[in-house]
Amino acid sequence: MLEAMCHFNLDAFTHYFSENEIMGPFSRPSVSQSYVLECADGLWIALHMSSPEKFWQGLAHAIERPELFQDPRFASREARIAHQTEMIALLDGLFRQRTRAEWCTRLEAQDVPHAPMYDTREAMADPQARHLELEVSAPHPEGGQWRTIRSPVSFDGERPLQVTAPPTLGADNASIVEPLRRRLRGDSDDNPRPTR
Repeated sequence: MLEAMCHFNLDAFTHYFSENEIMGPFSRPSVSQSYVLECADGLWIALHMSSPEKFWQGLAHAIERPELFQDPRFASREARIAHQTEMIALLDGLFRQRTRAEWCTRLEAQDVPHAPMYDTREAMADPQARHLELEVSAPHPEGGQWRTIRSPVSFDGERPLQVTAPPTLGADNASIVEPLRRRLRGDSDDNPRPTR
């Protein structure tokens, strides 16, 4: 697990090895120019601006501030990284003025990289989640329909859509606990003692 987690965090180690600097929790979003903003309806949206100037010009038009990136604090990638806190404050105030759906429409029209940030209910309603058949269910003996997320592993292009609901408490006692009890008592399976 340590090997896997170190590899997943490769960016932090690469930065440390090359710059001798330890990245903090906001280092990666600052460098990648990523923002998470709350909209007027309380829903959230993510922007991943990166460095292409066309994205920034598109954002300036979407927020109706075409002159914004003439401000020396925001005129270059380096300046935006150095003044990330001010950029967040500015965008935060603007994004709270419209709903997430309105922002998605405006940003898409300007080709600005963005995505709605879904809660768990919204994630399952997404067309891609439905297409991938992520939600699966099975009848439960006491709880009606039991719902879960299917395994991501596919074999020969087949998705594992069949699941079994968890058993009720004690449902497997006869098949699991009783044979263990017999072994602990020294009984053989060929000559079991009567159970009480």
